[in-house]
Amino acid sequence: MTAERLSPTTAAFLLVDQQTGVLERVVKAPPREAVEANVLRLARRRCPRHALIFTTSEEDGQNGALLPPLQQVLPAAYASRIDRHGMIDSPADPAVAQAVSATGRRQLITAGTGTEVCGLPPALHAHQDGYQVAFVADACGSLTAIGHDILLRRLEQEGSR
Repeated sequence: MTAERLSPTTAAFLLVDQQTGVLERVVKAPPREAVEANVLRLARRRCPRHALIFTTSEEDGQNGALLPPLQQVLPAAYASRIDRHGMIDSPADPAVAQAVSATGRRQLITAGTGTEVCGLPPALHAHQDGYQVAFVADACGSLTAIGHDILLRRLEQEGSR
């Protein structure tokens, strides 16, 4: 697939598990504070101009709530977030797949808090479904820097930008 330039009219955002508990438990590299700041920066500067889907997993459990500042920045998207009830591969959830499809866009900009679980599977799934995927690497993290780097290389090998 030839990469087309991303724009608000051609791309949608899928932000996966930007949750307080996931950030606290999973994100060590890059540092959690940097990842959280990048997620909020992304939300303030880029997301308001694009179609946006927030998806979470088990907010009432150890994963915690969607980051509270996101409610202030993007209240409509925050209110309409999709809870996957533990499903790891977010595009495999019918509600998420329908929401992404309903945007009518074939470019997907993704970020998942934990690179290994929240980031990689959805990006690969979307790519396999024919979406042009751009992965926001600084809005996610891992337990180790090497794990984060290896997964970013895997995404690049699969055709994500």
